Amino acid sequence: MRHGSDACSYQWTAGSPANHNDRSTIEARLTHLESLIKTVMHKEELPSGNDELIPESSHCSINDAVVSSQSDTPDSARYVGSTHWSAILNDIHELKSTLSGASEVQQFGRRTMPETPVPGTELIFGSPHLYSLQQVISRYLPSRVEVDRYLSSYFQGKTFGIPFIHTYHFQRQYQEFWANPNNVDPLWLSILFSICCSVSLIKETTSPGCSLRKNSAPESAKLHTAAGQCLLIGEYHRPRKLAVEALTLYAQCKYLQSMDPCREAGAVLAMVVRMAYEMGYHRDPDTFGSLSVFEGEIRRRFWASCKHMDVMISFQLGLPSNICLESCDTKSPRNLLDSDFDVDTQVLPESRPESEPTNLLWFVVKDRQITSFSKVCKYMLSFREKPEVDLLRLDEEIRQMYATTPDVLRARPLSESITDAPSLIITRLYIEFIYLKSLCVLHRGYMVRGNVNSTKSCVAAAKRLVSQFIDMHKEFSPDGQLHAVRWMLTNFTMSDFLLGVMVLCLGVHIHRKRTPRTSTIDSVTEAEVLSLLKQSHEICVEKSQVCKEARRVSHALHVVLNHTETPGEPESQPAGDVTSGFNSTLPPMQVENTDVQTNIPPFDSFDPFNIMGIDFENIDWAVFDSQLSV
Repeated sequence: MRHGSDACSYQWTAGSPANHNDRSTIEARLTHLESLIKTVMHKEELPSGNDELIPESSHCSINDAVVSSQSDTPDSARYVGSTHWSAILNDIHELKSTLSGASEVQQFGRRTMPETPVPGTELIFGSPHLYSLQQVISRYLPSRVEVDRYLSSYFQGKTFGIPFIHTYHFQRQYQEFWANPNNVDPLWLSILFSICCSVSLIKETTSPGCSLRKNSAPESAKLHTAAGQCLLIGEYHRPRKLAVEALTLYAQCKYLQSMDPCREAGAVLAMVVRMAYEMGYHRDPDTFGSLSVFEGEIRRRFWASCKHMDVMISFQLGLPSNICLESCDTKSPRNLLDSDFDVDTQVLPESRPESEPTNLLWFVVKDRQITSFSKVCKYMLSFREKPEVDLLRLDEEIRQMYATTPDVLRARPLSESITDAPSLIITRLYIEFIYLKSLCVLHRGYMVRGNVNSTKSCVAAAKRLVSQFIDMHKEFSPDGQLHAVRWMLTNFTMSDFLLGVMVLCLGVHIHRKRTPRTSTIDSVTEAEVLSLLKQSHEICVEKSQVCKEARRVSHALHVVLNHTETPGEPESQPAGDVTSGFNSTLPPMQVENTDVQTNIPPFDSFDPFNIMGIDFENIDWAVFDSQLSV
């Protein structure tokens, strides 16, 4: 067998047909190459038992991080900082050793569960000469009637609309486009395609199959492809008008396609941040450049949107933000309706009172909270020594910031929201979750250290977050109060939920490792937490078909809920009694295309992979290794 480039060289004289022998040789080589590729793919798919690497440590640290393989390539390692929910696994001793089982479930899911929806074929890293504007329009642009409907749905949405798209200004540009489609700015056209794509994604979420024709890709995938091609034609990589706005909307559509965090969208947004810095978006228009009143306020709205997406996506990926708040002086946008100002406005009106529930109010309030949340993430991802006084200062800032939330945007029980619009109810929860996860992230590291106040704050915040998510999820059912807006359950909200769940697992773990006398969680609280975790497990199993991270957490919950050890019980037992259980495998989750089933045993039954109570400090690893190699 030959190796190197010669083995993959298939040549014949240009312009003349290859003879029969040449074709046979080529076909044989292609068959051999296909066999090699399949062999490599098979090796990569085999569970290695070491997909999740968690650094061992003799002490708990608030800077603990995880190197995990969550990408499409099993061998690729990925760093996540201590703010990521999976880093909490590093604080739960017994869950460390179950990660090999989780990897098996994850590998099983990777082979059987396709991405939903099927992504388009867009490539935004290519030559603009590959496409022409006329070809994109003729191939992808829906009819005028269809586009009108897309835009109507978009601008009538109470929450989904992007604030830096000014309703009336865009409408005038839209009329000009149809008057002369061939004279359109490719970047503006990319924005139009992205708006249509986002609406199409919502429709596909709420009415699966409604836009899917036989043997055809989803409409959203085609529209997203068109948006990407327009970006290329408009040479988005050069700092120019509409470049960052078009690229941001493109990234948002990418993010809406999955219930899992999207690393590709994170990469695109990193480009957006760099370009926005180059174009001065981080400087307030009152002190930088010669911009009109209208342009200045739209730039404030865009920079706020950029900050929000950057912080949230970076947090989901367990990475530091791309934006340094100390290098920005752009003011928050004002609470104004689009009808309050336009391109000919000479003096920007004062903000409307926050007692007035405008469409932008939630965005203005969120901007304040994101600033505090960004400080928390930066604080927790820092490797510098953290004095407790800084913890108290940040805790106070988070609570004071939340106290400024207008009453109309404060979360309340669903039984008290029966006359409120479903979108308003979800928006309130968005605001609430930022506050609660700020407390969870801030106090989790100190909770591990044994700080009583941090433990109480962290568990209380996580209980509230998980409880509210469970109540919200119930109302997404066909007869539920929130069924019409179930598309608003995004991967951002799902990540908040998973963070809260893992914090509660950590709380139970710490409680069980202490005697009743030194425990920071009483038995009543533990019972409440376990009830929430059981309900959370059901949700995670249900979402496992469309969310890989939910599948991983469902496995961790299965382990925690099968653990029946009482606080203060001795944890060690003879190694020989322990390792015998490792010959069995964890009952796998069975994921099918349409339904999610599981043969995981009930919580009160014996779990053959249950390794709770193992004394890993004194275990006979030679015996353990021999058991694994059987």
